[in-house]
Amino acid sequence: MLQTFAPASAQGGPARRYRLWDLLVLALAACYAWAALQGVLSISVGGAQLDSDLATYAQGMAGADHPELFVLDPVLRAVTPANSIWNLERFTARLLTPGNDYVVGLFRAGALAIFIFYAGWYLLGRWLFGSPGLAFLLALLAGVTVWVEWGTFWGIAQSDPVPRVFFAALWPFLLLGALAAQERALLRPPAMLAAGLCMWVHGISALNTGAMFFLAFALHRPQGQSLVAHLVNCVFCLVLYFIPVLAFLWPSLTQTHAFSAADMAVFQELFNLRWQEDYGRLGERLAHLVSFSSPMLPLLCGGFAAWLIVRRRGGMRARRLAAMCPAFVLALVLVVLFSWAESRLAPEFGRLPLGHELVRGLRFLVPLSWLMIVAALACFRPRLSRAGRLLLAGGVTSAVLLLSHDRQYMAAQYAVSQATGLPLPLLDDAREAMRGAAAYREALDRLARLVPPGVPVFSDSDAMAVRYLAQRPLVHSFKDGYIFFYNKDVQGSRTWLRYNALMQQGPTGYIDAWLASGVPWLLSGRPRDKALLEPYGEVLWENGGWLIARRRGG
Repeated sequence: MLQTFAPASAQGGPARRYRLWDLLVLALAACYAWAALQGVLSISVGGAQLDSDLATYAQGMAGADHPELFVLDPVLRAVTPANSIWNLERFTARLLTPGNDYVVGLFRAGALAIFIFYAGWYLLGRWLFGSPGLAFLLALLAGVTVWVEWGTFWGIAQSDPVPRVFFAALWPFLLLGALAAQERALLRPPAMLAAGLCMWVHGISALNTGAMFFLAFALHRPQGQSLVAHLVNCVFCLVLYFIPVLAFLWPSLTQTHAFSAADMAVFQELFNLRWQEDYGRLGERLAHLVSFSSPMLPLLCGGFAAWLIVRRRGGMRARRLAAMCPAFVLALVLVVLFSWAESRLAPEFGRLPLGHELVRGLRFLVPLSWLMIVAALACFRPRLSRAGRLLLAGGVTSAVLLLSHDRQYMAAQYAVSQATGLPLPLLDDAREAMRGAAAYREALDRLARLVPPGVPVFSDSDAMAVRYLAQRPLVHSFKDGYIFFYNKDVQGSRTWLRYNALMQQGPTGYIDAWLASGVPWLLSGRPRDKALLEPYGEVLWENGGWLIARRRGG
């Protein structure tokens, strides 16, 4: 199978060497994914410290398995579209979860996504350029974390693998399908169907990718195809794409709530607190995206310059990709305009905005830029000496490995260091992260012993691990706000806003919020406030970073 990625000129010995390189790169990807898995399990101390998005999946899995434990939890007491999202990550994690250890299942699924990411980008590079070296370079660069505005990024290692990372792992395969379909009209509907089915991987990415692919197909009529046949094909593409898209969105689209002006004001206040900074100032964010302080500016400039080169001098497959890029970029621009318009028009019709996060699709400008940059390098590769090629590959590899401080790189280095004793650069960072996670995990374990099952807990931090590790109801976390918003839960939103307002009054505002909640138990990450808590509750346990208190008379 892999030999089909070798260039036509590679025969005999060279083809065998290419296959060996393919196997070596895939083995390296597997080793890295395994090391990252072992390391992240250690430094997170079994998932005590998780990416907040991943934590929502872990708590959702706990709530689904043990609904009797979360009757008093405002988020998990009922199954809703927002707290029980079924997608590829959750499905894979469920298959890989041992018992109730949901974090292990999620981390295992994440390691699989990391392997598929690097394998997919490498295979895409082999198909585009033929050269294993350039394919390896593309895979390496595609994994680099590049922060975009709106709290999102492109990359594989920045944090714990979340749904957008799973989509990034599948995107090279989707792109391969789109490239093959660009000149073969019969392949276009299946390519669009595949993009639509990826709503169950990551909805925002699937909607942006569908727009990119469709516009590229619509603006290019294959040679020999009549205009009528082209239009029919486009309609068929849309139908096959929107069948899974609408199936995925149907529960949200069919929620019929009649909201009063007061209710809409509550949702608007919650929206402002959770998203206004990111999505309420679109023009400002777009300007910052291409400012001199943004890493996107040099990357986009490099990608554009490379695109000009590839259009004139690139190989046949690279030129095909370059020809599709303007349509891809135009589609992303149109999606941003739709996101902006929908966010402003929805309140006029008494509805909540659903498309404000679509602007995050601009992160796809990052892999498109990397693709063009490596394709441009491929144009000049024949002129480089063997030493020059090795110097380029070694320089890029060293820069990526030495400059990155991403969580998965840190985890992999920790695992390798533990196995070999090597003093790797991020070892101290890993140990520091593990110390904090260990103190938190100790507090959670003690909480599970002190608090009876089903009894709710209040916390001053975003302590969602109370739900998925201690398996106790949690009254409030900052992340809960988005669930109440997407559930269109007016009362839940009001309560969340009330607690949030009390907690924002100062560092000790959480004490007022705890007292207002009526909940007997408190988990606090501020043990220095012990004296302030004593009049209201008895501190039953503490360590260097956490304390557990029970309300007096509770």
